Amino acid sequence: MKEEILTDAVLREFLLGKVNDEDGARIESLFLTDPEAREKVLVIEQELIEDYLEDSLNAEDCEKFLLRYGQTPAQLQQLRISKAIKEWAVRENASLAVPGGTSIFQRLRAGLWMRPVFVVPIAVAVIIVTVFVGDWLNVRMKHAAIQQELAQLNTLASLREVPPQLVSMELRPIAVRSLERVSEFKKSADVQTVELRLPWIQKEHYPTYQAEIRRVSGDESFIIPNLPAKTDSLTTIRLRLPTRILSRGQYQIRLSGIDSGGALGLTEEYAFMVDG
Repeated sequence: MKEEILTDAVLREFLLGKVNDEDGARIESLFLTDPEAREKVLVIEQELIEDYLEDSLNAEDCEKFLLRYGQTPAQLQQLRISKAIKEWAVRENASLAVPGGTSIFQRLRAGLWMRPVFVVPIAVAVIIVTVFVGDWLNVRMKHAAIQQELAQLNTLASLREVPPQLVSMELRPIAVRSLERVSEFKKSADVQTVELRLPWIQKEHYPTYQAEIRRVSGDESFIIPNLPAKTDSLTTIRLRLPTRILSRGQYQIRLSGIDSGGALGLTEEYAFMVDG
């Protein structure tokens, strides 16, 4: 089964965000736990970035590549620098005869272009791309690990437990909070988990709910699906977060109902501040 999902074609689709959620989760899990799988993903990633720098991606794949690898100004700048260096080196060495069908990096590895005027900028480009790949994958895998932790922390079985070093706080929906002050959570060394209680005030109710949480001044968000609801006089959804992933600032939660068919329904929004 591992061999079936770790083919070059499937990994390329994964890196472009074209596989389904189930296959994506399997690959991410293998990347985190299997050194051989991690090495293979890194190799395919390097080839994908090389294809982008060589302008050999089709329009659709190029767009998906930039959506995943060019999300921030720093990432775009790294890509521009690498591409500019590669194009400059090609122009400088246009007169040098090389075997056809080989890429810039394959030529470099084969030792075919050895003039310093070419080798130095290409070496710089390789370093930039290598650092870029490592940074991007580290961020992505860290994000995937946190997603898995959040999913486990918010299963029905986990929510039944009351672990030590847990505190609870209730948030009111933004729609009814009006001009009231945003609820504040103060981090401390003796609190490892915070449980947010989210009252659901919509008339329509759902079997489960999905929460998306993000820091207002950041560009990273986490999605926690399949949250159960506790219903007594008021339907309340509990959301547990490890305090170590929270930094100072304001957070926003978008809570959506999930119907029996798995489709997203009505939503409510909540906000809270983290201090400390």
